[in-house]
Amino acid sequence: MSRAAIFLLGALAACGARAHGFEEHYELSVPLAYVVVGACTVVGLTFLAAVLSARRGLAGPHRPWVVAFTLPAAVIFPARALSWLLFVLTIAAALWGSQDPLMNLAPTLVWIVWWVGMSFLAALVGGVWSLIDPWRTSFDMLDALARRLGRPGGIAIGWHWPAAVGQWPAVLQLLAWCALEVVFSLASSPFRLGCAAVVWTVVNLGGMVAFGRASWQSSADMFALVFATLGRMAPVRLKAMASQPCEAPAQAPFVIAMLATVIFDSLHSGQGWMLFEAVLHQVAPQWMDINGVFVGIMGLLSVWALFLLAYASTLRLSLALLRPTRMTATQLVVTLVPIALAYNVAHNFSSLLLQGQRVFQLLSDPFGWQWDLLGTARWYPDIGFVDARLTWFVAVAAVVTGHVASIWWSHRAVLAAGVPPGRAAMAMLPLSLLMLAYTAVSLVLIAEPMVTAYN
Repeated sequence: MSRAAIFLLGALAACGARAHGFEEHYELSVPLAYVVVGACTVVGLTFLAAVLSARRGLAGPHRPWVVAFTLPAAVIFPARALSWLLFVLTIAAALWGSQDPLMNLAPTLVWIVWWVGMSFLAALVGGVWSLIDPWRTSFDMLDALARRLGRPGGIAIGWHWPAAVGQWPAVLQLLAWCALEVVFSLASSPFRLGCAAVVWTVVNLGGMVAFGRASWQSSADMFALVFATLGRMAPVRLKAMASQPCEAPAQAPFVIAMLATVIFDSLHSGQGWMLFEAVLHQVAPQWMDINGVFVGIMGLLSVWALFLLAYASTLRLSLALLRPTRMTATQLVVTLVPIALAYNVAHNFSSLLLQGQRVFQLLSDPFGWQWDLLGTARWYPDIGFVDARLTWFVAVAAVVTGHVASIWWSHRAVLAAGVPPGRAAMAMLPLSLLMLAYTAVSLVLIAEPMVTAYN
């Protein structure tokens, strides 16, 4: 086995195929505080630039230029079929293949190629997940079969989704998904991952049958909502495929959960969390269990609640300053989407490029049975082009760019609602200050496991 492969396997061994784990550290040439102050300065100057451009009539449209196109049927059918077959293969590999997460296709494909890679792709091409969603394809196949067998209405019962429930089920699912990845280390067990996929398939298809596919996916299908939310900022969109979440209760908690889960992942993998657990073990040992599950879940919920409380309080103040306009909380919460994507890039960039390459090996031997179906089983990833230095600079650039885009987008959205420039600047100041705080906190948390502090 080559040294490159040995290095990569060693890097993965500690955490299976979780979407992080870059072991090398980059030694900063300046104190971390300088980096944080510089990043916050850029974000703050963006607010000033947005205010000045609005007063001088240079604000421009609040929505980015979007290219929309329609895929031909000759492309749609093969894409859906291939995605569905790969979905079935992944579950089969998880359930009956090797239980070594490095030898099984499922962990790498699910956590790296799909969960991380699809998030990036969905932010570039809106509607791409609707095109290849295997659960949507499964429902459509069953629905078409029912119609052929003489049921004109298909398999959907058509129950009404309670409006008051909104997207709360998706919020709980997203927090649970993060807990399974980070706290329970689901990625380390292909069999448990396969069982989770089967359970979710039953729940998801059952929800589509009960409430209809469109209603269920816009309220309770966590994955459809995540990718549709990221698609709201996509510069390219597939016509008839791209969907945008409608305004519903818990939309703000859901978007905040997209941010908080990535931040918690960074926090949980750092030395600060181990120090926190050590102190807690001395102060309140009754709260500790052997695997740190209780503390991990409480930590995840606390991070999400703190982010949500900070945003909700600031948003209420901004909306109060905007009255009597008809600006809604939903119109502003979607402007946090660039930050959610930025945190994802900062946290998972190196993992996608390094661990994601292994999928070419694993597709040749999905079960870990020493197959070589595609002739790539002996292909070894190139790990030399991504190091800690590049990863750190990408993380900083992503965090700064995400917050800059969020401030600019939110300001443009307020102006598009007819708010005068002066009042818009005053109303957006609280949210912009919150963005500065988010920038500082996220950089510190992301830096801790990635860089060595300047001495």
